[in-house]
Amino acid sequence: MPTSFQDPLSSFLSDKALSIPLGQVLLFTFLMTLCMLFGRHKLGLMISYSFVFFWGFIFNRSYFVDLLGNTSGGLYSYALFGLLMAVLAIVGMFQGDRNRG
Repeated sequence: MPTSFQDPLSSFLSDKALSIPLGQVLLFTFLMTLCMLFGRHKLGLMISYSFVFFWGFIFNRSYFVDLLGNTSGGLYSYALFGLLMAVLAIVGMFQGDRNRG
């Protein structure tokens, strides 16, 4: 791996502290527990994606602003692609397994 890429990446990933509010962690745990108890695995994956997408945006907001400047286009593209992935996941949930006998 070239050092020009490795140094910024390793500095971005190291020495990070992540503090998620306890209420959000409890809500996430409660929702995931319900999904697993009732066998709603696809819904559980969608909930996990939603929380990770939200936490990724909230905790990396300053990094995005530093990277993209004060343009709102980058933040809109993050939201647009995240929403697009969610829509694709929802469409995939409604598709039946055609390989099952």
